[in-house]
Amino acid sequence: MPTINVDENLNDNILIIGAGEAGGRLAETFYYQGCKKVLAINTAHSDLDGLNIEESNKFLIPVTKGSGAGKDPNVVRNAVDSFYDDVLRFIRDKVKDVDSVIICIGGGGGSGGGLGIVLAQIISELNLPVGIVYTLPLMNESTLVFVNALDNLKEIHQNAKDASISPLIIVDNNKLVKEFTPTAANFWAPLNNAVVSVIRKFNEYSQKPSKFISALDRQDLKRLLSTGGVCAIGSFDINEDFDDIKIMEEIETRFFMDGFDLKTSSACGVIVVGSEKALQTNNSVKAINLVFDKLNILLDGGFFARGVYADENVRYLKVYVLFNGLTLPTEHINDMMKQVRAGYSKMKTQQNRLDDGVHVDFGNGVGGLFNSPTGARKIQRKSGLPTSDTYTDENPTSETTGADSNHRPSTPKVEQNPIRIPGMKRGGR
Repeated sequence: MPTINVDENLNDNILIIGAGEAGGRLAETFYYQGCKKVLAINTAHSDLDGLNIEESNKFLIPVTKGSGAGKDPNVVRNAVDSFYDDVLRFIRDKVKDVDSVIICIGGGGGSGGGLGIVLAQIISELNLPVGIVYTLPLMNESTLVFVNALDNLKEIHQNAKDASISPLIIVDNNKLVKEFTPTAANFWAPLNNAVVSVIRKFNEYSQKPSKFISALDRQDLKRLLSTGGVCAIGSFDINEDFDDIKIMEEIETRFFMDGFDLKTSSACGVIVVGSEKALQTNNSVKAINLVFDKLNILLDGGFFARGVYADENVRYLKVYVLFNGLTLPTEHINDMMKQVRAGYSKMKTQQNRLDDGVHVDFGNGVGGLFNSPTGARKIQRKSGLPTSDTYTDENPTSETTGADSNHRPSTPKVEQNPIRIPGMKRGGR
């Protein structure tokens, strides 16, 4: 793991939760980069054992005796009654002095895919804003993985449209592989580092003063991240030989997923950093104003927050940019759906569980899949619940907040590190 330049204590305001194998790796990267409030939740012992975070911050859901979900999200969804209250208590004990929660999910997996909405509902019960970093699978994955990714994304996107989940950051691993050309021995680290670094920098700089053009403060960032819709985020460098065309090309191509229509956004945030020497030149002012002008044109109205800061580790200028409130990019989603169509008939015969478990309408394309709420569970926020400063009740909830409104009794309290605790008893609603 490379040495990361981290401002200590500036990341204590967010809780990171990694769900499943891919989500756990992303959460571990946040931990390496200075976010010490990091949790990992999984159905597989082996995935949790491989993460270098505190053991007390790992939670095993023993629905398969620790052997994982086998890329079947329904393994987790069908057992939700048996672990919901225990996971709620586990998370509740970790959220003191936290402003928001980010859940990391690999979209094609079983544990992460099955846990996404469950964890988002739990965070909503704790009266905290929740965002999701959702990674799309590589194009050489199996049809099963793509079915999971589309099905899970549909459900999460339905909750992002009304800002129950915000931000929803979608990461296309295929694009990052082309950009960073990782090795087999070190495949995921450079990809995850790129994503985590940008998110972390927005959080850190929003807590710093600026003596330059303007600052992007914490309230600005809160507003940027709470608009709902889809969030595009990325970064790029500006050299001294910049021009209009180069800057516009960087802005449009440096997000972690391609195909966004930036004019559909409702908010944009940008942070520019450079050395003190660079920021004192007239040339840097021209570059910064050019970035601001281009972003303002692309935003085409809406909320615009800007910050300029000094960083002696930057060669000339570095730009971190975020658009939120976007519609889904259709090109890559359609590519995924084509691949699923090609293998779906054969796989449906082999995987009987898909008859009831998949809600993808392959005939209607992206519009038919993502604009219809059919089959998607909605997060329901509750009023009058305790805030993060008043978590003292041992029985935090006796009432379900999901689609099923029947009674859900709480399960017995578990120890802080439940990895070695035997299987939980299944509860009834």
